[in-house]
Amino acid sequence: MKDVTTAKGLSDLRTALSSHVHSKPAQKGTAHLDLYLLSKEKQRLEKELGRLEQQQRRIRERLADICQAMGMFEKEAERERSSEEASTELGSVEKQPAPPVKYSQRALKKMPFDY
Repeated sequence: MKDVTTAKGLSDLRTALSSHVHSKPAQKGTAHLDLYLLSKEKQRLEKELGRLEQQQRRIRERLADICQAMGMFEKEAERERSSEEASTELGSVEKQPAPPVKYSQRALKKMPFDY
């Protein structure tokens, strides 16, 4: 039985309704009513199961699309990496950082602010 600390959500907790506990004892002659209620609950659960299976199918399709796209991007990145390696081998010229720019006080324009 799940208690409050181990339950992941409210639907995981057992309630009087989910454990079929009633405040008064079962009466005789209600078999048809119980049968009807159980059949309705079965229909509801089958519909919910169908929706969950559809959602699971959509999730699997999306995961497959994502894996396919990731494969394409990995191939493209590998091609770019190999083309960069080939270009550096041909020229073998290393890029040098640009020299720092020194600004003089005259080059910067100043604008006064009045508060």
